[in-house]
Amino acid sequence: MKVLFHTKRSQTLVQLQSLAMCLGVNSECINVGIVGSLLLAVREAILAKTRGIVLDVGSLKDKCDEAELRELAACLLRHKIVVLLLVSDVDQSATRFLSILTNNAILGIEPIEQASRVNFPASSRALSKELSSYSYPRKSAKGISLILSSARKAQVVMTLDVSPTFVCAGVGEANVFVWATDVVFNVSKLLTAEIEFEQATEQYIPAIIFLRFAFGERCWHNPRPGAGFIIDDPLLRRSYGFIKFPQLLASAKKHQYHITLAFIPWNHWRTRTRDAQMFLKYSDCFSPCAHGCDHTNQEFRSTDYERLLRMIFAARQRMERHQTRTGLTSEPLMVCPQEQYSLEALRAFADSRQFLGLICTACIPRNLSTPQIHGADLLLPAQDSFYGFPVFKRHYWNGMAAFAMALFFGKPAILVEHHEFLRNGSVAPEEFAQKLAELRPDLQWKSLAETVTATHTRRRVSGDKWEVRFFTDTFQLEFELKQPIDLKLFRRMAETTRIERVRVDGREVPFSREDGFLMLETHLDYPQTLSVKVDCRSVKPTKFYSPGVRYQASVALRRGLSELRDNVIARNPVILRASKRLMKSFKQAAS
Repeated sequence: MKVLFHTKRSQTLVQLQSLAMCLGVNSECINVGIVGSLLLAVREAILAKTRGIVLDVGSLKDKCDEAELRELAACLLRHKIVVLLLVSDVDQSATRFLSILTNNAILGIEPIEQASRVNFPASSRALSKELSSYSYPRKSAKGISLILSSARKAQVVMTLDVSPTFVCAGVGEANVFVWATDVVFNVSKLLTAEIEFEQATEQYIPAIIFLRFAFGERCWHNPRPGAGFIIDDPLLRRSYGFIKFPQLLASAKKHQYHITLAFIPWNHWRTRTRDAQMFLKYSDCFSPCAHGCDHTNQEFRSTDYERLLRMIFAARQRMERHQTRTGLTSEPLMVCPQEQYSLEALRAFADSRQFLGLICTACIPRNLSTPQIHGADLLLPAQDSFYGFPVFKRHYWNGMAAFAMALFFGKPAILVEHHEFLRNGSVAPEEFAQKLAELRPDLQWKSLAETVTATHTRRRVSGDKWEVRFFTDTFQLEFELKQPIDLKLFRRMAETTRIERVRVDGREVPFSREDGFLMLETHLDYPQTLSVKVDCRSVKPTKFYSPGVRYQASVALRRGLSELRDNVIARNPVILRASKRLMKSFKQAAS
């Protein structure tokens, strides 16, 4: 990518280049003042077969007269080139610049004093992909709007409320994007919370759309993001709360979605073998995974590393005992109770190697005293910046927008709910599966373990060379080849993790470690599914997890009360209203 400016790069350009680097696109900055003219710089970029050119309107607008701009516009008309006009100034010079280079598709620029939503019109589907027709909240109030020509309409890709701020105009052979913004998200900035990233979509989505359009598969991308539906807490019985499992499982089989039940390991002894037989019949669309260990209040929010190790091993062993007794295969994934986990818990998960990943609504540990995650980490299909242990984000139901954004980034679209979601039977999950199919017709439902072990991001480096970044110790890569290719694969690993061996399709292969990443190379001659297994030394606790009788009694009481709530109180409107009034009275008395 060529980035053209005059005299000095703005901070906006610097941050755009950093964002491009995260997408796998290298950029070269060209000072037009040194080259001689903007027209000459663009011509040289076209001759060099540059895929995308960025023009910094703010620094260039007063350096080109009208004759040069019209000659440049004529040049663009004749060449298949993708151009981004980055504009942050609301003045006559910027308007003239945009109007000429877009063939009068843009007639002006004006400030926006108040806008609360970022919208992607349905008509922008070809560019915004899964995001089209969806809307997202934004934190900033102000912005910059483009005034469009009614005679030569540009395609509106993004608006702030109803004001166009990112558009694409066909100018002869060229595609000219115009992005009006005074801020490009700083992907290197440390964040205190994910919401800082989530409420700034207008500061990075346009750049991603432009880069993907211009550079295609040379950008990091996941061509096959998966999906998941998790139900937290239920026992494995024919019915639990509002769930009627025979009907729900039949629905999953018929409509081809997969249910993962976040099963509390403490309950491992409570599944009846006759009930297990029903679930076994639907093993192609149903599987349990671990939901904490005892599911006590914020148990993985603990900072006691040794205790965390014990709980992790106990949870895995309980799920294995459950599998041995019932025949139900458990997925090697952990769902943390109350969406709570500490930095020390991630370290314990990474060191123990008992689970492939964490599934949680929060990708940042809850006990960080200082910001320790970058926006760049949240662009990835999984967040693995802490000890290399991946966290896959899930979402409670609040419409499809969050799942559209997940798929746009190549992340699995994972819905989590409790039994109340199934108050009307299987209607809600069926609608979710249908809406996902509309977003991504090629999406295939698999078990959540299969989904996360296939989650990756890839890019073409050159004609026959590809890079693939994966996130789990067990990894499955499907590749449809048009020619033999060389693959470089890498995964983030903690420096303290001892890697014993790496196998590809069962064969041990050489690997290296560099800058916190495991790296290996292989060659593919034909379309195939590549199996990668990273074997690491497991750190074990110094003794078994053995809580006392009093603690176990409190766990049993907690489970009993939870099941009373789900199976009796939640299903009886009169009792439910009375319990809510009682809880409100308790809270008022406590305050």
